[in-house]
Amino acid sequence: MATSVYTVPELAAVGLTEAAAIQKGFATEVHTNDMHDWFSARTYAETVAWSKIVVDRLTDRILGAHFVGHAGQELVNIFGLAMRFGITASQIKDNVYAYPTFSSDIKHML
Repeated sequence: MATSVYTVPELAAVGLTEAAAIQKGFATEVHTNDMHDWFSARTYAETVAWSKIVVDRLTDRILGAHFVGHAGQELVNIFGLAMRFGITASQIKDNVYAYPTFSSDIKHML
């Protein structure tokens, strides 16, 4: 279940943390990004924009996604949907998203 905290900056998460995934024995691959200098973040004058995506290296399944900054409360839903319906990290990365949006940055997050 996706969760969001509507603060400044916004916080959002779905699924397992990196530590929980390791503890459960998954072969974790972690994609961490400081996105504050990305075009989408600069468009909104964000001073904080960060993501961490936890993926099972063996199955390419998304295990968790965590966001700080603008649009995190929306991005987390995309990752939650992927987790629920078994959409792999490669599939979500290869999808075409409207540009310039924060969701178009998903391909760079992974």
